[in-house]
Amino acid sequence: MKYNDKVKPLQCFMRQSTWYKGAPTVKVRGVCWHSTGANNPYLKRYVQPDDNAKDKTELLTMLGINYNKNDWNHIKRSAGVNAWIGKVAAGIVTTVQVGPWDKQAWGVGSGPKGSCNNGWIQFEICEDGLNNKAYFDAVYKEAVELTAYLCKMYNLDPKGKTRYAGMDVPIILCHQDTYRLGLGGDHADVYHWFKRYGKTMDDVRNDVAALLKEDQKPKEEPKEEEEEMTQEKFNEMMKAYRKTLQDNDSSTWSEAARKWSVENGLINGSNPEKFNGMWEDFLTREQFVQVLYAFAKLIGKA
Repeated sequence: MKYNDKVKPLQCFMRQSTWYKGAPTVKVRGVCWHSTGANNPYLKRYVQPDDNAKDKTELLTMLGINYNKNDWNHIKRSAGVNAWIGKVAAGIVTTVQVGPWDKQAWGVGSGPKGSCNNGWIQFEICEDGLNNKAYFDAVYKEAVELTAYLCKMYNLDPKGKTRYAGMDVPIILCHQDTYRLGLGGDHADVYHWFKRYGKTMDDVRNDVAALLKEDQKPKEEPKEEEEEMTQEKFNEMMKAYRKTLQDNDSSTWSEAARKWSVENGLINGSNPEKFNGMWEDFLTREQFVQVLYAFAKLIGKA
């Protein structure tokens, strides 16, 4: 999953908005998807920092500046959601949380049976012209990641329902779903966009459930990459190993034998002094027969 306890969505709490100042906290029951219904995929259109925010400069650099001042933090409107999904100034799709998750959203309005504002975390997806599949895929994936994160945080079953207003209401739904249930105003989102790419809210629920299931799998410890062995590396290793055998720290039990073999010319090589430090090194067949030959000469057999 993209988001977890350590990696959380970006934050730009819009404390100056009418919604932020007036909305109470609620018990979280589920997650509701919205889309904006306007051709503008950039978050700066809707999300801007407070005028006196300490990180205002950094946030404006990230989001971009709304020079029209018609964002949802600087105008009086009785609407507000907990997060937005769209493009930052660099063109990257991401999520920006604009208020606490348990702050009552003012996103779906009311229907004859009540309102899903009472408990459903809500976020808006910035629409484009609805004809760019790459953008749709990016925001859909981001919205699934955010929903899975929220379901895990609040222990919500993405395929489940909760009892509310005398009926079983899906834990994950969209604005149009709330209208059909009598729990929200008449808006088409997100089905008017989804149908262009063959997506449904059942797809959303299944994709969120799959992401949560994958997240529950035991994490394997990363394996250390084995360094590729080459002949050159092997030769270097052997050279270093043989050097440890040529340190002239032979055992005392062989001292007399070593002295006798040198004095009688059995082992001396071309450089006896250098050879004295090589007693624990390897013995080749060539060296072995040379020792036998020297011994045979010593006893008169060669």
